[in-house]
Amino acid sequence: MPANVESMFSVREMPWHREGLVLDQHPTTWDEARQLAGLTWDPITEAVYELRGIDEAGQPLYEPIKGWQRIARSDTSATLWINRDSYAVIDHGEMGEIVEAVLAQPNVTWETAGVLDEGRSVWCLALLDEPIVLPGDDTVTLPYLGITNRHGLPGGCTARATAVRIVCGNTFRAAELEGDRTGTTFSFVHKHGWRNRVDEARDAVTGARREMRAYEELARELLTLPISTRQRELFVREFIPMPPAGLVTDRVANNVEEARQAVRAILASPTAAPIAHTAYGLVQAAGEYLDHVRRSRTWETKLNRTLIKPEPLKARALKLARELVAA
Repeated sequence: MPANVESMFSVREMPWHREGLVLDQHPTTWDEARQLAGLTWDPITEAVYELRGIDEAGQPLYEPIKGWQRIARSDTSATLWINRDSYAVIDHGEMGEIVEAVLAQPNVTWETAGVLDEGRSVWCLALLDEPIVLPGDDTVTLPYLGITNRHGLPGGCTARATAVRIVCGNTFRAAELEGDRTGTTFSFVHKHGWRNRVDEARDAVTGARREMRAYEELARELLTLPISTRQRELFVREFIPMPPAGLVTDRVANNVEEARQAVRAILASPTAAPIAHTAYGLVQAAGEYLDHVRRSRTWETKLNRTLIKPEPLKARALKLARELVAA
């Protein structure tokens, strides 16, 4: 299957790779979600053997290798990884147990789940039924709780609050990177006794949900701050400043004006119309420009800007918008 997906389900939305089951309704239990996602098998541990010689009958002699085990699929016995025997699997039934324990609620809304890389990586995504809807903004922010589980591979089993809807290998990794950047990732080490850390994971996710609410409060405040046409143009010019006279070439001046025009176009677009004359609209336009319009020399640079590293220019846009209102 494309996108490194072996099996999966998605509720209502067809993934970009157009594979897997698309459901009309959310599964009501983790057992049901597991079936639909192709997660009915589990990772199991088995001894690892080495050839130690040939017996008198000419048959090979194998002995277990102390301290090592193989992680295999319970359905096909395919080897997923070789690891130390201190490694304890977190199986697919326990993944659902983690989500229900972290959310502290029995009725979880399962959004997507699936199997990647022949079973070496699996995931489940629960919808945190707390959409953020802002006046005048038609978009809805739907945070998720994701569990990504790498069987034996570096990365282990992690829980994270994320805005990434996982449907493939790329979004699987994007959710991991986003969690690393925002600090919303909690890792369950594959050791016996991992259940003792469920309370810590719940605290981490609670903190992430608190941050989402703080963002909502900030956005609502910015929506109440009107911006005049003159202030909006001043924001564009100060957000993308022209170098000092005498140090700017015609080419640089053209590039600056092109970038400014891109921000103006975002603010003039139909989607921005309801919020364009507010401080919130300025901040959102700046973010869209930085993430989706600004040129990048390489795809690595763009990935760093949008997912991996904090973008200081977004903080500058917020500061600038506030200063314009206060002036």
